[in-house]
Formats: sequence, structure tokens, C-alpha cells
Amino acid sequence: MAVTRLRHVVAAAAGAAGLAGDALQDFVLAVHELVTNVVRHGGGSGRLRLLRDAVSLSCQVIDYGPGTEDVPIALPRPRTTGHRGLWLAQQLTESMVIDSGPDGTRATVTARLPGIQSSGNGSGAAWNGRGSRRRL
Repeated sequence: MAVTRLRHVVAAAAGAAGLAGDALQDFVLAVHELVTNVVRHGGGSGRLRLLRDAVSLSCQVIDYGPGTEDVPIALPRPRTTGHRGLWLAQQLTESMVIDSGPDGTRATVTARLPGIQSSGNGSGAAWNGRGSRRRL
């Protein structure tokens, strides 16, 4: 599926799950950035899964590339071209978790559904080395 079409499908599904307005736009843009990373850095293809529970909507973007031990999430210097996608996805969502290993990388972003109180932890991101996992 083309990236643009996928973005429209995610927007429709996230809207049906209860996201609207800025929260919907932020979530869709965060997912788009993860998909773009798969195209550029993860072998060009992968899977996308939307998961909803009582309080949140999550999107997993999975590639089957070689994985990596260092995922830069910090905002790069002002004159650096690119390398802002993961930082942006982190800023736009409630949380972001990255799991990477020799068989690929799974990035998951989560948005709080409307009317549900946040746990107060704010936005977080985690780098997870091969086989490890941590949440912030």
C-alpha cells in the first residue's frame, strides 16, 4: 500500500476509534513518520497494526530490516537535514517505545483517547537495544 493511502486509512481508523481534531492529526503524523522510517531505513516494507484498549490507541510499525543498536531520538542540530522523525513522533504522542533486534524494529506510538485522564507521566520515548525493552 502506498504511504499516502496508508496515512488516509490510519486517519479513518483513528477517527473511528475516537481521536479527533489536533489529537487525531498529531497521531496520524506520528504514524506517518514511523512509516517513513521503514521506507528509508528498514528495508522499504513492513507491517502496521492499530491496537485499541479502553483508554488508548496504539500503532505498531514493524520492519524486517537488520535492526539497530542506536536510534537517535534527540532533536538534531538546526542545520542538520532530516533525522527528526522519531523526535517528532515522540513529541506528538503520549508515549513511544522502540524494540529492535536482528530481525527488525518495532516502533509503537500511543495516544490517550478523549475523556480518559492521563497517568501524569507525560510523553516518553525509549531506546531498546537488541532484545531489551524499557519504557519511560
